[in-house]
Amino acid sequence: MANDSARPELVLFDLGGVLCRFEPDLRAEELATAIGVTEGEIHALVFESGFDQECDLGLHSEDAILERFRAFGFPGKRDDLRRSWAKAFIPDRAVIDLAIALRSEGVVVATLSDNGPVLLAAIESVVTPVAIDEHVFSCMLGATKPDPAAFLAALEFLDARPQQTFFVDDNPVNVLSARRLGIRGEQANKAADVESALRSVGLLRAR
Repeated sequence: MANDSARPELVLFDLGGVLCRFEPDLRAEELATAIGVTEGEIHALVFESGFDQECDLGLHSEDAILERFRAFGFPGKRDDLRRSWAKAFIPDRAVIDLAIALRSEGVVVATLSDNGPVLLAAIESVVTPVAIDEHVFSCMLGATKPDPAAFLAALEFLDARPQQTFFVDDNPVNVLSARRLGIRGEQANKAADVESALRSVGLLRAR
């Protein structure tokens, strides 16, 4: 049986709010400009309508999402939509450096993010590949946090056990859900707090 106090072998990072600052208004502005509508209309069409949540659950392919946006009046191609979508995520260089340091110590580092296939396709333009072993998005899992099914599916995908895993998220509800499954976790959204949380479980020894 794994020791709950053992050094984790896997660290799961939330994307928006931990590895990146989440700035959805930048995305709305970019899409609104491209389509020729207001930001309020973008929020109504995409987010308030529930379409974005359906994308997060993997109910729409990237091709289907692009077609939906073209129906809204989006004039761009696939890469243009990816670039616009990624605008909402501003990398936190200090946290990404922590992820790189973890990997240098032999720790597996993955994201666990509630996002859809457009961002997944663009993710390497947001987070450098040297920081992350695997990106695990809700659209791959068919469930979003804090649903326990999202955590269990992520662990299965990564071939990991709860006791081997440490989870960092800015949402305390998500952290509580993970803990109920035996995953150690902490709420953090600033680099100093993320580093402190990682050190509390015996990580970042070399820093």
